[in-house]
Amino acid sequence: MKVLAYLLSVLLFVSLSPVLHAQKSAIKADPKDASDKFAANNFEGALDQYLGLLEKDPTNKTYNYRVGVCYLNTNISRKKAIPYFEMVTHETKYEPDAMYLLGRSYAFDYRFDDALKAYAKFKTGGKGSADNLKDVDREIQNCYNAKELMKFPLDVTFENLGKNINSQYDDYWPFIPSDESFLVFNSKRPDGGAVMEMNGEYASGIFMSKTVNGIFGKAKNIGPPINTSEGDEEVIGLSASGQEMLLYYDNMQGVGDIYLAEEDKKGNFKKADILDESINSPNGFEISAAITNDARTIYFTSDRKGGLGGTDIWVSHKLPTGHWGEAVNMGPDVNTELDEDFPSVSPDGKTLYFSSKGHTTMGGYDIFRMDWDETNNKWTNLKNLGYPINTPEDNMNFRVSETGRFGYISAIRKEGLGGLDIYRVTFNNVEPKYSVLKGKVVCADTTKKISFPDVFITVINDKTQENVGNYVPNANTGKYVIIVPPGVYTVNVELTGYQSYTQKLSIVDKSSFKTEIEREIKLLPVGYVPPAPPKDPKGPQKAPGNGAPKKQGK
Repeated sequence: MKVLAYLLSVLLFVSLSPVLHAQKSAIKADPKDASDKFAANNFEGALDQYLGLLEKDPTNKTYNYRVGVCYLNTNISRKKAIPYFEMVTHETKYEPDAMYLLGRSYAFDYRFDDALKAYAKFKTGGKGSADNLKDVDREIQNCYNAKELMKFPLDVTFENLGKNINSQYDDYWPFIPSDESFLVFNSKRPDGGAVMEMNGEYASGIFMSKTVNGIFGKAKNIGPPINTSEGDEEVIGLSASGQEMLLYYDNMQGVGDIYLAEEDKKGNFKKADILDESINSPNGFEISAAITNDARTIYFTSDRKGGLGGTDIWVSHKLPTGHWGEAVNMGPDVNTELDEDFPSVSPDGKTLYFSSKGHTTMGGYDIFRMDWDETNNKWTNLKNLGYPINTPEDNMNFRVSETGRFGYISAIRKEGLGGLDIYRVTFNNVEPKYSVLKGKVVCADTTKKISFPDVFITVINDKTQENVGNYVPNANTGKYVIIVPPGVYTVNVELTGYQSYTQKLSIVDKSSFKTEIEREIKLLPVGYVPPAPPKDPKGPQKAPGNGAPKKQGK
């Protein structure tokens, strides 16, 4: 995983997002193996070992402490660390950082008042690592921020994209073009020949899913030349058109630099080229980026000299020569003394999204948005995107659809399949696109005339079973118009003296969306028998050939 992407500030250990934990009862717990895995940041492997060791020695402070640290550094469930740190901190003497880490564990469980108490005890004790002693005041403020943000939750709905996209491993950083015609993301799954690294994870690879009839198909490894056979590859940006993809490599091809791959005429991505030195600095790491729809501006993250602190967001514009111009720091309106990451521009170019540890967050990274002020030619009006999109976990990349009604994120949620999963978020206060279903009511018996004012059309939403509307066709022409958002519906038509009419209606979204659908409603009178088709005056026709019987295969 790219450098500095997921730094969880617990002691000096780096979060590397291992796969979903499953206890393995067959593992023989070994203190040395546990310690070696722990030192190698293989926190899932170490967790299995230490849980086994605790079965034999449940009050061992070291084992309990390290189980807590392991849970905090995996995507299993960070709140599971709570009882282990509680056990340690109830002792007379314990590792001072355990109280700080207990506070972090409480915060991940939304127990902010308990977290505040733990942080206060940690501060009073005055002992622990320098990083944690420096960080504790910010964590205290994060708790107050979280309590305030949760008072005003967003009206959103989370849709887990299911097994076509997600796996039991970490699936993260989704990107879609503005029309949602495909989805590209990163995964730590072993598919595609990914090797297991020293920390117990599989190397990351890039996967793609294409939209068919409004549904994302089975995700597939994007393959060469984008994915390689060694190290990590990650997609870190995509233009709104979907024709330019930004990549980060941590392998033999490169490390700490941004690459650009363009789509060919067949819709496949060509080999990626490294960007100019104005973007890829010789003495810094460039770790995420966004490119505008006209492919003439890049926003990217770097820890190069000249920033405000940590990783900052910079901007570069393409010159008439085709090269990228000198990068400019986006300044204190965007950047802070802490880390900013994952810039993303809305399809219309008027909204900038990015993640930050330094603005008003619930803990770790939160996602923020800013608006483009055309009058003053600058980004303004900084806002936290809000809960529950932002949580005490790290919330990094956010991608929005063309209409602004849908966003894509990776998150740890209880309905997930394992580790980080990819979700489509619906902003319920943003109006959906609507399709117009239109047509004419006719009678199968052409000798009869329908009384159109007596025709009653009902449309039921199959998912909610709600009646979304009752309709009557035009009294003179029998024409009808029904307007509905994407979904699956049942259309029922009733008219005295006629058979009940039922028809399924599926309105798909994403790139498969249609603004107009035309259907005829043909009603059958009760007892009506359709006339037999006319006989062919030539009689039954023989099949072409010489008339000889065909030989049957043995």
